[in-house]
Amino acid sequence: MIDVHSHIVFDVDDGPKTLEESLDLIGESYAQGVRKIVSTSHRRKGMFETPEDKIFANFSKVKAEAEELYPDLTIYYGGELYYTSDIVEKLEKNLIPRMHNTQFALIEFSARTSWKEIHSGLSNVLRAGVTPIVAHIERYDALEENADRVREIINMGCYTQVNSSHVLKPKLFGDKDKVRKKRVRFFLEKNLVHMVASDMHNLGPRPPFMKDAYEIVKKNYGSKRAKNLFIENPKTLLENQYL
Repeated sequence: MIDVHSHIVFDVDDGPKTLEESLDLIGESYAQGVRKIVSTSHRRKGMFETPEDKIFANFSKVKAEAEELYPDLTIYYGGELYYTSDIVEKLEKNLIPRMHNTQFALIEFSARTSWKEIHSGLSNVLRAGVTPIVAHIERYDALEENADRVREIINMGCYTQVNSSHVLKPKLFGDKDKVRKKRVRFFLEKNLVHMVASDMHNLGPRPPFMKDAYEIVKKNYGSKRAKNLFIENPKTLLENQYL
C-alpha cells in the first residue's frame, strides 16, 4: 500500500516526539503492508511553524534509518498545508513542499471553514498551477452529506482523501469519530474518494489503521476499488500523472 498522508517526522509538529517514536510508527505501518509513505508534516501559520530546514533535516534522519531497517520501503517528502492567504505565494516560490516534487499538494482546512472559503482557496491553489489533494474531506462540516459540493471540487481538478481511521466501523458507544465515519461511508458510496491514507501521528490514539481499512473497503466495495484507493491512485500521483 501507499500512504500519502502521514506525520512520521519527530519533533516538528504533533506527531512523534523522538526518532525512536518515528521508527516505531513506521514499523507498525510497514507491518500493515505499507511500502511507500509520504511524510506530510503540518505547515500551519500560528500553530505549526517549525522552520523548513529543521523539518527536512529530521525527515532525512527518519528516511535514512527507516529505509535501512526496511529495504523495500520508500519514504517521500511532502507536507500537509493548511490553507491561508499566503500559501499560494509560498507554493510558487517553493518555500513549502508539494508531494515528492510533483504538481500535487496536500491541502487542509479547518472543520468549520465555510464552503465559500474552501472553494475559493482550492481555486487559488489551482490557478497557481498546483493540483490540490484535499485532506480528510470527512472533517469539513461544509461538505457533510453534500455530494454536489464534493463533486464540484473534483470537477475543478482536485483529488480527495479520507482517513483510514474513519473507514472503520463506528463503535456502539462513545465513538467520538462516529460522525466522520458516517461521512466517509457516504463519500465512498457516492464514489467521491480518490485515496485512503492514514494521517497517522502516533501508536496511541492515531495509529495507521491501513490494513483494517483496506479489508473493509475490499469487503464492501470490491478488491479493485480497494486497490485503486490504497495503491493505484496514490502511485499515479507520485509519478506526477493525473488520474
